[in-house]
Amino acid sequence: MSVLGAGSVLAADKPQEIGAAFCEARLRNDDRAMQSLLSPSLQKAIGEAEARNKIIAEATPGEKPPFGDGIPYQSFPDQAPVCKVGEVREVSGHAEVDINYAFPDTPTANWTDRLKLLPQAEGFLIDDILFADVANGTPNQGLRRVLFEAFDQ
Repeated sequence: MSVLGAGSVLAADKPQEIGAAFCEARLRNDDRAMQSLLSPSLQKAIGEAEARNKIIAEATPGEKPPFGDGIPYQSFPDQAPVCKVGEVREVSGHAEVDINYAFPDTPTANWTDRLKLLPQAEGFLIDDILFADVANGTPNQGLRRVLFEAFDQ
């Protein structure tokens, strides 16, 4: 893995590497490590959502804001004990990496999300997280869409 710029952004030379770093951050529930894997535009979208979330939280102290449980970096809120990199696909202009979440004692609870990776001069960065069929049945749901639509409720 190589360091991008002067900040704390990391890029990976191979999609599998960024997938592995993503899984490591998820298993540690380490938002700071997670942020370092994201494209600048996704970091900006998350920052804007967090700012809006804070305004709502301060204006309505007795109510839970849209991101009261944090930024949803995965389809389901349950913390899976296993996170593994799956299939990698080259798609026009980007790569996609399956992230397989597993519950060894309850295999029916397993799911797979996908990382959308954009190539940069120094390597790949995560530009979106495409969620598995989520609980509410909304197809093609991803982190960017959730960040955008959360405040329209």
